[in-house]
Amino acid sequence: MAGWDVHTHLIPPTVLAAAHRGEFGLSVDNGSLVVDGERLPLRRLADPAALLHWISSQDLDGAVVSVPPALFRYDASLEWTELVNQGLRELATPQLRVLAHLPLLDPAAPSVAAALASEGVFSGFALGTPSYAGLDPVWRVLDALEAFTLIHPGHSDDKRLDSFYLSNLLGNPYETGLAAASLVFADVPGRFPGIRFCLCHGGGVTAAVAGRWQRGIDQERPGIEPVSLPVAEALRRFYVDDLVHDDAVLELLTKTFGPERVLAGSDWPFPMGSDEVSAARSAAAEVLTRPLAKEVAEW
Repeated sequence: MAGWDVHTHLIPPTVLAAAHRGEFGLSVDNGSLVVDGERLPLRRLADPAALLHWISSQDLDGAVVSVPPALFRYDASLEWTELVNQGLRELATPQLRVLAHLPLLDPAAPSVAAALASEGVFSGFALGTPSYAGLDPVWRVLDALEAFTLIHPGHSDDKRLDSFYLSNLLGNPYETGLAAASLVFADVPGRFPGIRFCLCHGGGVTAAVAGRWQRGIDQERPGIEPVSLPVAEALRRFYVDDLVHDDAVLELLTKTFGPERVLAGSDWPFPMGSDEVSAARSAAAEVLTRPLAKEVAEW
């Protein structure tokens, strides 16, 4: 078997070093990185060799690495963005392709994206799930780059999810669906078809509610503006990973997004990830995640 796992995580070494120095509001406590009150157990998250062992054990060509979502920190400074991306540069090898971090809500985000793409190091970008309102300048750059763009859910603010680990079990699928809905109803897939969005965790709730979205459009529900693509066609412009732990849901994903659009993603090394990678779905990502090396003159 040969192929790529598009959904793995590592903490960049620059971030860990900053935590040991007590910088950027970070700390290390009892084997965990503490970020804004959240604890990330270091162990494998800080061990690229452990990820390389996973790659070997799964007979993969390599893995695509993004930072854990706790490190997105969209309210942080541009210096934070550079610290994270410098660490990702240090992680990049032929077997570890890295997705750049963007200061998504900062006016500098389009120029940062263009500059990072020109380096020939990054294989695309990893985005969290804040509000996507007003991000057309960013989408314009990613469209010109035809950039692989992984969407990974961040933390849900719904306090009802605090018990039973629901912040992950329900919050993550909801957040990904919310991000996909924001893109579909803003006609981003229609207006910026070059962006290769990939939704983590099988797109969360997206496939299950796609028909409801179309019904809302058809019935001209309040707040919905006309879009250029039916929902079913828009979703066929997304990729998703296959991390759903349910064969029936995998069948739904292939019908909703298309079989060639379902990629192997393990969420390594988190406990809610997969224990093995699908051979059939790991091969498709090789071309999609090759390092970017393109100049964008205008954004």
